[in-house]
Amino acid sequence: MLLEYGAKNFLSFNEGIQVSFRLNSNCPESISKGKNYTNVLCVKGANGSGKTNVLKILNFLDEFCCNSFSKKPDEEIECKSFFNNNEPIDFYIEFAIDKIEFRYELTLTKKNVLNETLFKKNKRTTKVLERKNNKIEYNSSEYDDVKIIKLRSNASIISTANQYEIKILDPIYKFFKSIITNIKFNFSNENIGNALISDISEIYYENQEIFNFSKDMIYKSDLGINNIEIIKNEDENNKSRYFPVFSYSLNNKNYFLTFAEQSSGTKSLFNQLWVYKNALTDGGILVLDEFDINLHSHLLPLLINLFDNESINKNDTQIIFTTHNTEIMDSLSKYRLFLVNKENNESFGYRVDEISGDMIRNERPISPIYNEGKIGGIPKI
Repeated sequence: MLLEYGAKNFLSFNEGIQVSFRLNSNCPESISKGKNYTNVLCVKGANGSGKTNVLKILNFLDEFCCNSFSKKPDEEIECKSFFNNNEPIDFYIEFAIDKIEFRYELTLTKKNVLNETLFKKNKRTTKVLERKNNKIEYNSSEYDDVKIIKLRSNASIISTANQYEIKILDPIYKFFKSIITNIKFNFSNENIGNALISDISEIYYENQEIFNFSKDMIYKSDLGINNIEIIKNEDENNKSRYFPVFSYSLNNKNYFLTFAEQSSGTKSLFNQLWVYKNALTDGGILVLDEFDINLHSHLLPLLINLFDNESINKNDTQIIFTTHNTEIMDSLSKYRLFLVNKENNESFGYRVDEISGDMIRNERPISPIYNEGKIGGIPKI
């Protein structure tokens, strides 16, 4: 369970950014559902404000903590500082595994890891593992096995421990592995190619539960479609290819249309719904940039409800997303909205419930105040 994260001197965030999923006692139970964290967080801001960079923090931590050991020893770490300055970049993330809270801190440059520390909280927070440069400076007795690791300057201790099959860090590795993001992929209808459509169609072809889930969501959003089939055939190289066929009923007859003939919204749902289902099945954190692209605003609450509804979201999956849609703000409330602004080419952000005063009340719609520019997060035109 993701509780909080942040970074300093990373991309457009110079002085730092803190993003919290934690909820305090002021949050209405209709939003919190009795929990001290939220499953849904929306990030809004003007074009170029840095809202995608809020998500890129999680994307980087996922990649670095899970895959950095696979890089060549002399490769640079793929991490950009604020306007490519030479100062170190700082990250932190707080999360819970089986009700035990952890805090992971990381300081690095493009060339090497300077510090990597893991804290564990039972009744109090204690340091359990610390790495400085390529040396393990401290470990609690529980983490003695980590001592056999030979550290590399461009690889995380978590990624390295996974290669050494050090079991004590498995839960930490699995947490970072559970971060699923579309930042690595391009789901836009203009750029998605036939090869990727075949790959997505193969997922549906091989996984009936995922396919049924996706079809049900598409039927709810496109009232004309009465069935979707995945066709498998062989290309000229005898390689299996998959493609969807959409069925429509007209005057008691069925008519069939290809993927290319579908609306942008239907294409977008077809391309992405398997990711939603995987996240809901496996648990973890779904990180989506512009999750509303090509979708009608009335569909967005339907997608958010997948994570809000405990009977659907049985594994407590979380979602954090960016959107340009404003209507959704009123149903999310101030506790689940994070605004990003930029001044002098530096980004900064805050959750809406952090704004002082009584301008934003629990029962008051947020979108009118937002549109008037009173709480930030809009373009200065």
